[in-house]
Amino acid sequence: MSRGLIWSGVLLTAMVGLCAAGCGGGSQVAAGGGASAVAWERDLPSALARAGNEKKVVMVDFYTDWCKWCRRLDETTFADGSVQKALQGVVTVRLNAEKDGRDAAARFNVDGFPTIIFLDPSGSEIGRIPGYMEPGPFLQELTTIVQKG
Repeated sequence: MSRGLIWSGVLLTAMVGLCAAGCGGGSQVAAGGGASAVAWERDLPSALARAGNEKKVVMVDFYTDWCKWCRRLDETTFADGSVQKALQGVVTVRLNAEKDGRDAAARFNVDGFPTIIFLDPSGSEIGRIPGYMEPGPFLQELTTIVQKG
């Protein structure tokens, strides 16, 4: 065997090992199906109470199991480190609009997915992101909305 072929094999093995250890490692599988390390609440009243205690805005992610853009939001935007860091400043709630979040989706007139609603601790809407957004524009919108709250 040639030395070049051996080194190619060693390099390939090292790259596969690094990717297995670092490509998406440490993320959790989110309810929407994608990789996300966001700490999601599952109950809106509890999240609102927590937001009041912590003086934070609530972000509610309305999704459905069949929504491909919801999965993409999980896999790209919510998996982005800068977005995850920014979301530590808000109380995050994820609700399936066809299951546990049906009443809340109706209350906030959610008719497309994903829809992200921002609430003050009293439950009043202060902002909305209708649909998918890449991490950069999402961060800009998040910052603007949280400053209002």
